[in-house]
Amino acid sequence: MADNNNSHVTTIGCGWCAFDENDTEFNFSGKVENFASSTRVELMAILTAVYATLKRSRLCIFTDSQVAIDAIANAAANPRKAHRKLKNWTIVKAIEEIANIQNLTLQLKKVKAHSGVIHNETADKLAREGCFKPVCFPDLQSLTSVNAVSCWNTETIEEPLRHFTKKLDKAKHSIKWRLPNRNISTISAFKSKQIQWESSWRMTMLSYIDRNVTDNKETQQRAFNVKLFNNELPTLEKLKDRFPKIYENNSCIRCNLEKEDQVHVLTCPKNLIDIHSCKNKLINLLVSKTTTVACGDRCKNMCKILEALKELHIPRDVSTRDADHLSFIDVMLGLIPITVYDIVLQKVVTHELADQIIDDVFNQFKLFLHTHIWKDRCTAVKKWETENGISNNKWKKKVRNETLDTTVTSQTNNTDNNSVLNNTTQDLYIIMLLKIAIIELGCIK
Repeated sequence: MADNNNSHVTTIGCGWCAFDENDTEFNFSGKVENFASSTRVELMAILTAVYATLKRSRLCIFTDSQVAIDAIANAAANPRKAHRKLKNWTIVKAIEEIANIQNLTLQLKKVKAHSGVIHNETADKLAREGCFKPVCFPDLQSLTSVNAVSCWNTETIEEPLRHFTKKLDKAKHSIKWRLPNRNISTISAFKSKQIQWESSWRMTMLSYIDRNVTDNKETQQRAFNVKLFNNELPTLEKLKDRFPKIYENNSCIRCNLEKEDQVHVLTCPKNLIDIHSCKNKLINLLVSKTTTVACGDRCKNMCKILEALKELHIPRDVSTRDADHLSFIDVMLGLIPITVYDIVLQKVVTHELADQIIDDVFNQFKLFLHTHIWKDRCTAVKKWETENGISNNKWKKKVRNETLDTTVTSQTNNTDNNSVLNNTTQDLYIIMLLKIAIIELGCIK
């Protein structure tokens, strides 16, 4: 049995081929939806095979998923904790219960995936065909070992609630981050699908670093990453908005060609390191780290592959960001393309090693940008501020507070004027009512 897995699609096919004692062949293929993963597909294939087997039979299943085998074994060893610890626990419970009811002797054996085994290749073909077949799902109401299941929007939750709640919370925070205009205008829904969000957030927050003590350098690096990721670096564009009485314009003081926003800081022609050198630095870091972790032969032509990636191309107009497509500008700001992650994953095979390489490489790359671009820019701006007598932070705060006080006073005066106007209107209204009452009384007399 095998799966036809595509990480960008929530529908996956499953299939198996079986033989009885007379070498009669039986085939099956179907579709799996919701919480789609390779392990879920393998478990669904095992479930359908168990369901199709006659009572009191001996069933030997060959699968290329060790995770599926371990899940069934763990559920049998700890039946009470299965729903709290295991993903796809309803399918595992269904396999266990049906095998017991059918009085089957179930044996699971691991085979190497895509190793040329004839029947395994047949199962792969059936799995690809299963994407166009009806959906397979267990009838949970008929299972006696499942008393209750958790649901979200009428969909059964097939993983531990704690893990699902964390994912839901992360999704909510990601949505809140994506909705502001600053992000919607530069990251469309199509572009969002090109980004490896988990790695991007982990690299920005440095959450992969596990320490029991605080580190000033790490704190400064995290602050730089977060501000860079959220377009909050104190550029002259930001400073003019915050202190309009101090900064008369937002033009770059180094080149005097454009306004100094965050993208211009990274691409200013006066930088000691140009954008092409930054791209070469990132590619060299990726190739070097991947070659160290993986076998050297696997990393042949990796440099050329990365250089040809459209997600790492440098646009002609480096001062703007394309809302629909990734470029190297987005990578410098902290967005990690899925294609880059997949290339590394293909070389090192496991997600754990791929995450480690991506974390280390982009950590070094952010330090490179901070040291060779941002620090030099800050030195030049501080010198310019000193020459123009605006180096005192307390004075900045005082001027800003005065500006805020003026705004509040203006609003208060407007409120007072409105209240006076309202009072005058009310007085006139009362006088008119009194005159009408006097006239009516006169008419009655």
